[in-house]
Amino acid sequence: MISRRNFVTSLIKVSTGVFLGLGGLAQSAGAAAKRKLLPKGTSAERLSHLNPQNVDASQLGITPLEKFETMGLSDHRVDIGTWRLEVAGKVDAPMSLDYSQVKSLPMVERKELLICPGVFSYKALYQGVLLKVLLAKAGLGKEAKEVIISGPRGSWSKKERFTLGEIHAGRVFLAWSVNGRPLPIKHGFPLRVVAPDHYGDDWVKYADKVEVL
Repeated sequence: MISRRNFVTSLIKVSTGVFLGLGGLAQSAGAAAKRKLLPKGTSAERLSHLNPQNVDASQLGITPLEKFETMGLSDHRVDIGTWRLEVAGKVDAPMSLDYSQVKSLPMVERKELLICPGVFSYKALYQGVLLKVLLAKAGLGKEAKEVIISGPRGSWSKKERFTLGEIHAGRVFLAWSVNGRPLPIKHGFPLRVVAPDHYGDDWVKYADKVEVL
């Protein structure tokens, strides 16, 4: 099933011209104004065929956690006592934060739609920290141009790129909670990316490094 999902995802990305493997582009103000408002009760099947940059999901209800489907790695476990979130690269003050330090940062709470193209979709309530808050704490260097978020360390590591424009616009954050519960292991505990203008395979699970390039 994972192979089929990867194939469908790649096919849809190419056909729509959305090169999300490179992080995508931040949504412009003009394009954002053209988002189509999805009515309540829009089917999950229909949602899975939409481009997240083109829709307004504000009227959709929250999907129960037990109905979430998964993609990619789903059984990675960390020792939360030794786990750290590394913030490195073109920053003034590189950081290595433990779980409690991450959760002590100013919190954002948002309802966002995840779309795995052609396969599934769900909307959830996430709590976490905005990337722009995290990077403001570290201090962006003058040469900073983009950010790579990766995780988990090891052979299963996944990396995705995000522009500073979308980060400064508050369109990317790291979530530690979903629907009022700690992020489940299969959905990326302890942290996962939430990036509503990107397809779900850019929402890196088990995130443990933020690198500014």
